[in-house]
Amino acid sequence: MNKWFYKNKYIIHIVLIVIYVLWVINYFYPVLRFKFSLLNYIFALCVQMIPIVLLINGFLFKHKICKILNSIFFAALSLLSMAIEIVILIGIFTLSWKSAFKPIHDVKFTSYSVVAYRTNGGATTSYGIVVRQEKEIIKGILLVKNLYSKYPMYDVEMNKIGDNQIEINGEKIYLKRNVYIN
Repeated sequence: MNKWFYKNKYIIHIVLIVIYVLWVINYFYPVLRFKFSLLNYIFALCVQMIPIVLLINGFLFKHKICKILNSIFFAALSLLSMAIEIVILIGIFTLSWKSAFKPIHDVKFTSYSVVAYRTNGGATTSYGIVVRQEKEIIKGILLVKNLYSKYPMYDVEMNKIGDNQIEINGEKIYLKRNVYIN
């Protein structure tokens, strides 16, 4: 195992970088989410450890310049990741992760759901609303697409119009059967 790891250190490095970049993109433009929000936090904590692993893996590189560049870049990214981990842990233990992104309405369609969530950033922020189209692709893993977002807002009105349409606060939205493709 150790020989395999040492021989493939560059491939492992690239794969971990790709996983980290995909997670960052998925954070800002959600596509995949866990059904249970606590698992989203736990997964985020695990992904935030990748820069530290990349920093350590970089010490196995043969070329000195690669070691130096890797150390500088991933040391800075590791510090940022540790700060993000602290924020995530504080959010889990103090904000009550159950109320930070709480489902308030659920409209079922044939193969997917449209779910409205109330967001709560804590004591000094207002509530917001995020409405998502969600389709379970594997048990516990959802394919999601943000349909509507409003801040500040406490509640939202959703009405099913037809098989592929929903009205959210008077705004009609056409839904794709497979979330992203018809």
